[in-house]
Amino acid sequence: MRPTLSSRPARAEIHARLDRLSPDSVPRWGRMRASQMVCHVADHLRIALGDIGMSRARPVIRLGNRKLAVDPGLLRFKTARYFLVHLLPWPRARFEAPVEMRTTAPGKWRTDLDTLHALVDRVGDRDPTAPWGSHPWFGIVSGQEWGMLCWRHLDYHLRQFGV
Repeated sequence: MRPTLSSRPARAEIHARLDRLSPDSVPRWGRMRASQMVCHVADHLRIALGDIGMSRARPVIRLGNRKLAVDPGLLRFKTARYFLVHLLPWPRARFEAPVEMRTTAPGKWRTDLDTLHALVDRVGDRDPTAPWGSHPWFGIVSGQEWGMLCWRHLDYHLRQFGV
């Protein structure tokens, strides 16, 4: 089973890795700057918490210079979601983030990073049986799944920046 933000040791590891990130960190893949990534993953956590509502955006895959919209219907099935959250490797820079995960513009580095740390703790401390936000691609996601999905998303982007 994958780590989850509900686990204090897994969360502590994420916090330590975030603290090794700098505004000058260079991505190993993709186009985001470190400051954009911090805001992007913070927005993802806000979606999990229900602080940002969903528009039911369709997933977009980049194939070279082309963009292809994908029907998210399959992703709303628990089995497909399980494979994506737990088993399958995530491709580098192939999916375009939903617009809701690109709502916050970077501000001051330290302020944005402190906000992200606080959001990590809010997600980690939230009761898994409490109401959670709806994911733009996966639809209704349980609190337990959100904890794992948020950990994996943070891990993916921290590896992107070498931390």
